[in-house]
Amino acid sequence: MSLEERAAQVEVEASRRRRSAWITMGVAGALVVGVPVLFYQCDGEENPVAEGQAYPNNYYVPGAGYYHAGFGQFYPIRYQEYDAARGGYYYGGSWHREADAVSQVAASVPTRTAASQANAGFRAAQPSSRGGFGRTGSFFSARS
Repeated sequence: MSLEERAAQVEVEASRRRRSAWITMGVAGALVVGVPVLFYQCDGEENPVAEGQAYPNNYYVPGAGYYHAGFGQFYPIRYQEYDAARGGYYYGGSWHREADAVSQVAASVPTRTAASQANAGFRAAQPSSRGGFGRTGSFFSARS
């Protein structure tokens, strides 16, 4: 093996080690950032919808649904969701043949009633705490 070939082989091996180190650091960083998010659970006392605050279309609240900004309400299906089987778009609580061209608002403030109902739905969707050591209803628990 010539000196040039050996130098090229050493460079390839060094490049692999550098790439491996970057991948390891990237995975470790993702775990440091991502794992706490997986285990975070709102305790049910927090309100995900604050009165007077604007929310964008399709802002999702578990137990309440998706926010439709043009209507100031939460619905179970995303705003402007298209379903070919139903032959249309979902917005404002029902299916329509045409896309919503009238109330296309990027964000708005939910009505007081909508905010209250969304927060109540969110609390109702939270798993109950049975006491003891630790919390119940974590990311890995079975939900029905």
